[in-house]
Amino acid sequence: MKPLHHLIPTMALVLALGTSAPPARQASDAEAVARLQQQIEELRTQIRELQQQVAALGAPLRQAPAAPPPAAPPEPAAPEATPSIAEPPGTPAGSNRAGSSVFNPAISSVFQLIGNGSFSHDPEGEGFELSEAELALQSVVDPYARVDLFFSFEADGEAAVEEGTVTSTGMPGGLQLKGGRFKSALGKWNRWHPHQFYTVDSPDVLTAFFGDESLTSDGLSMSWLIPGTSSVFLESTTEVGNTSNDVSFDAEENDPILLEHLGSVFTLTSSATLGAGLSAVAGRSGPTEALLGELDEAGLAGTLEPSESLPDRLLGADLTYKWKPLSRNTYRSVVVQAEGLQSRRGVEELEGTSLRRTTSTVWGGYAYGEYQFAKRWRGGIRYDRTGFPGVEEARQRAVSAVLRIIPTEFQELRVQFKHTTRNHAAALLFDDEADDSQVFFEWIPAIGAHGAHPY
Repeated sequence: MKPLHHLIPTMALVLALGTSAPPARQASDAEAVARLQQQIEELRTQIRELQQQVAALGAPLRQAPAAPPPAAPPEPAAPEATPSIAEPPGTPAGSNRAGSSVFNPAISSVFQLIGNGSFSHDPEGEGFELSEAELALQSVVDPYARVDLFFSFEADGEAAVEEGTVTSTGMPGGLQLKGGRFKSALGKWNRWHPHQFYTVDSPDVLTAFFGDESLTSDGLSMSWLIPGTSSVFLESTTEVGNTSNDVSFDAEENDPILLEHLGSVFTLTSSATLGAGLSAVAGRSGPTEALLGELDEAGLAGTLEPSESLPDRLLGADLTYKWKPLSRNTYRSVVVQAEGLQSRRGVEELEGTSLRRTTSTVWGGYAYGEYQFAKRWRGGIRYDRTGFPGVEEARQRAVSAVLRIIPTEFQELRVQFKHTTRNHAAALLFDDEADDSQVFFEWIPAIGAHGAHPY
């Protein structure tokens, strides 16, 4: 069957001939006209057949259900954005889904119920307490920055900003700038919040060097993912700021501290990694508590004025080994972590009726090992040994055993036993307690969106 558009010129020619031929030629062309009329009838028949075929092809399309509209393309995920809250049923079609996560920050809360008791001393200060409650607000500001706010509420009701930072997300060359209040990038454990610890308490070396709180700074932090290191992760972190720590870097003039941390992670096998880091901190410190006590006892507190700004240096190294087999990573894992710190602090000593400047060098560190022997059960052991900045002769050692029960990622229970021994100089710092045996219990529930714990 010829296509219809090929027959249209022929039809036009037939009509033209039929209307313009002179009468003299009409008789002679009667036979030709008859043939053309036959062709026209054939064309009409073909047109009717084509119409029937088109109608037959269109019937299934008219009977098919309407196709659903194309799905909207997924929204681009902002760097390290927290999960958005799911929309409730019945959300109107066409509503602004992006606004639910952009204008409403991710909110989470976690608190620690801690109970402790001593086998060696009076029960004063023992029992249960809500050690700390934490409220977190985290959100992306725009494509170039995000904000993380962590508020802590202590057992006595005091509230404070534990961390509050704005972090860049669009800087080139592997650079990232952070400003505000943050936990200093000193080793590994110092960066964590209490609910992220492996044990109920912090390692003794961090408590001896920085007090009950970790080393926290108000200032700026610049991290750089160093390029050209092949498959090895290598990061440099530089910080400058001020700290309210009352043990180290506690100069009255609030001199700034400078920190540099270089960290790397090596992939040993498909199931094991090794992290390593070096840290250095420089700042200024004021007089030690021991010196102030000696001045009071000698009646020279108003006569001799100790320096409020002496050099304070700290060096540190950390190692972290993690093993998690690919085939049974839900049920088996191993963590081995160790840190060592050296403090070189300028101090003044009382000699007669004058003060003599010298340098106090003390060491401290811990080692922790943990084995996951079931899906929700982990057991660990920690060894602590530390000195005390400004008191070179003081030494303390401790051994802890901890059992961690993790039903889900939203709660954890810990039971820890700890035995501590101190020499005479260290016992004087703890009301003449030369040894102690303690047991701790901790229950940590968490609600809301919360990110993964750091490596």
